[in-house]
Formats: sequence, C-alpha cells, structure tokens
Amino acid sequence: MNALSIADIRSAVLSGGRAELQREDCRPAAVLTPLVSINNEWHFLFTKRTEDLEHHRGQVSFPGGSLEEDEPCESGALRETFEEIGIPAHAIEVVGFLHDIRTPSRYVITPVVGVVHSIDRLAVNPAEVSRAFTAPLSFFADEANAEIRFITIHGISREVYFYHYDGETIWGATAMILRDLMRRLRMVSQRSNGRK
Repeated sequence: MNALSIADIRSAVLSGGRAELQREDCRPAAVLTPLVSINNEWHFLFTKRTEDLEHHRGQVSFPGGSLEEDEPCESGALRETFEEIGIPAHAIEVVGFLHDIRTPSRYVITPVVGVVHSIDRLAVNPAEVSRAFTAPLSFFADEANAEIRFITIHGISREVYFYHYDGETIWGATAMILRDLMRRLRMVSQRSNGRK
C-alpha cells in the first residue's frame, strides 16, 4: 500500500463517503487523520494526550478536539492540529472525510483525512500533548497486529480493536478511524494491483 499516491488516497477516502451522525446531546468534534510519507513509506501521525486533560487523558489519538460554534469540521481539525503540534494548515492537503463516530464520552467526531507535507518542525504543545509519534501504515495493514477485545460500555458489549506500537496502545475511536480508512485504502490498492 506504500505505492499509493495522494490521488489514490483521495479516491479511497471519497469512495466510502461520510455517514453524518445526528449530534443531538453530543458535542461536535473533529480530528485530523494525518498521513505523512517518510522514506517513501506512508505513516500515520499520532499524539498522546497529557494526563491533565478532562477527557481521554493519556490516550493516543489523532490531533483534534471540540468544534467552536458553527465551525466547519475541516477548519476545526486544522485549527486543533496547529494548536496541538504546530503544523500549519498550508502544510496539510485535506483529501476528504470518513464516517462520523459517536463516543461514550458523548462526542460526535468527524475524521478529516489529510496528507502532511512535512513534520520537520513539529511543535508539541505540552499543555495538551505529551508526545507525537508516527507509525507505518503497513503495521495497521497487517491484521495480525490487531487485538480484539469485548468491552462492556453502558451495559452493551462492544467489539474493540487494540494496536500496540512503540510502547503505546491505540484503541477506541482512534482505532475505529484507522480501521475505516484502512478498509478504504485496501480496496483501492487491490483495484490498482488488479490493473497491473
């Protein structure tokens, strides 16, 4: 899948569309799902939230957060990315949106997929982020690296995916976003290989 071009990634994201969830009594939020090419290999860029935050403290996530009133999802994701890790909007090529996700903490998150053209000048905001790191797309393409557990949340047993990489655990909404995007990328990669 590392042979995928930005156009392929855009096609993969757009192919699945976006299922928008009613926000009702949930807070709207957006995250950037950042892809960056490192040594000709696609990587995801993650952040680890500090232990001082109110929600999802200490968890690995994508940069993002609550939307301001009437703020578009794309603008919110780019704003939060700059606030958290210092990447300006002009360094990110947004390619599309994934399905909304509702979390047990009562957020509706819209994942905004973007290609980051450089991470040479990351500036981690220590008030929100304890660490930023990358993990290769190929790691998540290998189903052997996914651990499935069943967790009861609000009385309902749910299938939850976990990934363990570089001493960190990636799970919850972040893992759901990864799986949605990887499914789309896999389909485009298979189509591309079928044409060769």
